[in-house]
Amino acid sequence: MLHILFLILKIIGIILAVILGLILLVICIVLFVPICYKADLHGSGNARELTVHAKVSWLFGLIKAVFALENGKTDLSVRIAWKKFGDSDPVEDKAEDRIEEKPKPEKKSVMQEKQVIQGEEKQDDTTNRITDKAVEDQTEKAEKSEQTAKTRPESTEKKQRKKKDRKEDSDSASKIEQITEKIKCTYHKFCDKINEITEKKDKMSDFLTDETHKNAFLKLKNEAFHLLKKLKPKKIQGEITFGFEDPSLTGRLLAWISMIYPWIGEHTDITPDFEHRTLSGDLSIRGRLYVITPVVTAIRLILSKAVRRSFKDIRNFKL
Repeated sequence: MLHILFLILKIIGIILAVILGLILLVICIVLFVPICYKADLHGSGNARELTVHAKVSWLFGLIKAVFALENGKTDLSVRIAWKKFGDSDPVEDKAEDRIEEKPKPEKKSVMQEKQVIQGEEKQDDTTNRITDKAVEDQTEKAEKSEQTAKTRPESTEKKQRKKKDRKEDSDSASKIEQITEKIKCTYHKFCDKINEITEKKDKMSDFLTDETHKNAFLKLKNEAFHLLKKLKPKKIQGEITFGFEDPSLTGRLLAWISMIYPWIGEHTDITPDFEHRTLSGDLSIRGRLYVITPVVTAIRLILSKAVRRSFKDIRNFKL
């Protein structure tokens, strides 16, 4: 009995060891298999004719994403194992132009045309009669209004003028009061906003000048630069000539490129054109990133007390 029991335990131990070994193997594959990326750019002098081919793959091509830009048309396809998302071929316009035939107007008979002309003449006669009657009515009304205006006594006109003057005076006084009240309200609102801004400014300055928050910011900065160093391409080769219609834009872009030129300038030749708008040349980029690198940076940030405390303060911070 003991021999059989030990044999069963031995088999269970072997199965557990195999399962743990497979789990460790999967973890090692996920962490130490790199994410490879590459990109090829080609320009022939015009920015609209730029062609770009980029590819990102992981786990020996089990997960892959391909991007293409040709003739102003983009294509993006993603494959996860055996499932594909997006179009695998570049987008093409396969629709053909179709000409729609306009329906021909039907020919009318001579009798129908005569009937239409007679109907139009009758309508014109009726409209002319109606307009003549309307003009006569308006003239009669105008004559009656003139007669009534002449017969009005002068006393009623004076009373109406006095009433109008009183209304105008009261309206002007009410308008002045409304304007003064609006000015007072805007002044008080402006003062309240200034006080709120000063209070928010004091809170922000206290939050940013805290030592723990400063240490957390420095930690994030160092980890971000470390991750960018690991993410930078391993191989860059190419020759590029660029330029804009405005020479100032060319100078600004050249200033931005000069910041990263120490990392890309060893195998690249970049020449600005300050007179013409152009984008020509070839550029090839190759690089990779191990998954363990962002995982380690995330663990470092989580273990940092300053980062955790500043994260809690940011969640609870209210202006």
